[in-house]
Amino acid sequence: MTLEEASRERNPFLEAVGSITLAGGMLDNHLRTLLGSLAHEPTLLAHANAESTDRLIDLCRLALRMQAIPKDEAAEVNKCLDLARDLKNKRNQVVHSIFFHQEDGEIQAMKPVKKTIGMSGTAITVSEMEETAAQIQELCLELFRTGWNATAHRSGMDKF
Repeated sequence: MTLEEASRERNPFLEAVGSITLAGGMLDNHLRTLLGSLAHEPTLLAHANAESTDRLIDLCRLALRMQAIPKDEAAEVNKCLDLARDLKNKRNQVVHSIFFHQEDGEIQAMKPVKKTIGMSGTAITVSEMEETAAQIQELCLELFRTGWNATAHRSGMDKF
């Protein structure tokens, strides 16, 4: 580490953006893992490897419907997938925005509006971004748990 690197001040805003970006990548990875445990179909997994988060969620729902998964376990997985979509939208608000720091200290996330010229603005705080990143990390653990429980009956393994 150079002297310049050691003396560089930390930037909580950039750290929060980085945390939510990395958590989003983890979410995609956990969705692919869930898809693999539900589908056991190599061609589908290869096709899904570079898909968007939305598409991964849709493929997980499709695989869930096509398998003999107990209803209560399928409901838990679907609840996680609903939360995944909500958190993906929050992540996208951060990842695809241009940020403006206003004089009053508020941060505005400006995002292009589809099919028009212009931007929409949303106030966001560093703590909100950190909370979203933490929620995504918690969801990743829950995706593993619910995916395990949904398929445990196949192998006779215990649920957790």
